[in-house]
Amino acid sequence: MNHAMRVTHVRVLHTETRFQDVRLDRPFTISGRPITHFTTAEVRVEVVTCAGARVQGRGTSTLSVPWAWPSAPIDVDERDGALRSLVRQLAAAVTEAGPGDPIQIWHRLYADLDRRLAELAGDVGCPEVPRLAGLLALGAVDNAVHDAWGRAQTLPSYAMYTSEYLGECLGRFDPQLAGVYPGDYLGAARHELPVQHVLGVGDPLAPHDARSGVDSLSEWIARERLTHLKIKLAGDPVADGRRVVSAFQVTREHGPVLAVSIDPNESYHSVADVHRMLDTVAELSEAAYRALTYLEQPFPRGTNQDGESMRGLSDRVPTVMDEGFTRLSQLDDLLEQGWSGVVIKAAKGQSPAILAYGIARARGMHVVAQDLTAVCLGLEHSAALVAALELSWPHLEYNSRQYAPGANAELGARHPELVGVRDGMVTLPEGGTGLYPGRACAG
Repeated sequence: MNHAMRVTHVRVLHTETRFQDVRLDRPFTISGRPITHFTTAEVRVEVVTCAGARVQGRGTSTLSVPWAWPSAPIDVDERDGALRSLVRQLAAAVTEAGPGDPIQIWHRLYADLDRRLAELAGDVGCPEVPRLAGLLALGAVDNAVHDAWGRAQTLPSYAMYTSEYLGECLGRFDPQLAGVYPGDYLGAARHELPVQHVLGVGDPLAPHDARSGVDSLSEWIARERLTHLKIKLAGDPVADGRRVVSAFQVTREHGPVLAVSIDPNESYHSVADVHRMLDTVAELSEAAYRALTYLEQPFPRGTNQDGESMRGLSDRVPTVMDEGFTRLSQLDDLLEQGWSGVVIKAAKGQSPAILAYGIARARGMHVVAQDLTAVCLGLEHSAALVAALELSWPHLEYNSRQYAPGANAELGARHPELVGVRDGMVTLPEGGTGLYPGRACAG
């Protein structure tokens, strides 16, 4: 592969992959499926610059099988093993991708992703391996290259998404964006982030409802003074509406909650039922209804709703696509289809996150970041991503402190202010190069 090397390019020389099994303290149910454990994939890369300097970088991703690959003829552990194999393949392939900036290198791997997924499906005896799962596997590799690229220039990676460092603008995706770069939409990085608390479908609201060892919503709100809440729903319009109002009332009794988002995780099948749920909220509590900020992926991924009906829903409450967003090309049609915007996740890769953010912002779409139960290095990355972007809603989703706090022990020892929540906020360390705040060198 012959690619000219410019001064800010890097070429990947070596890679190393590691995997860690994260056990949740209690199940976390999304899309009707309980998650009891997941794998984190970490990729380490060594890159060389045009000047011959060698620099290391690290990237991680959450291989959440129940979320990304929810059904198959093989069991969850076999699917997890298949994704680990895909991470290794992609980590090997990046050493053959040639020089470039990390987005160019990602494009070369991304262009071949569907072929790799088809081959993997044949190897494991499945009809398909979802692209969403493939993006998570590629994410760890992509993130590591972004980290090394920033460290090679001794800069935060977020300072480099400009014409000075990137080889291509957003005109690749839309001719009207010729000369526009993702960095054009980055503001001054924030160092204090409001935490979004996630209320799972079965999570208790008050102490008398709590199972042994499980803190209730009221205890979380009172202890951490949280101001942002995301409520998972089950798909019953009336029961869900009542749940939203009950949760809102509990939070108002124990703290100054300002913003409430709703995440049915694909459990609704018609726009009319979502309206019924919202009507229930409005009838029971005008204050709760006014607190609603956005609605996340109410319908099953891959399904289509009538565009006019979807636009009516989005006009009522901004409605963003999460699980269904697997291709940047979808951004061309989302507004016409009635969606308000998209969810980005660090685990799916820094390149698609930054590109989707830039394109969506240029088109006036909403963008929100969520974290997929990110832990340790992944939580650092997710926090830095939220801090650097001018998102429609400014919170950091941080549910690993609820479901897998032990997995953040190493990060807590280095940056306790990022792991511990005070007055509803976490604080990022100052400085740093590459993807992660506060880190001055590779390692």
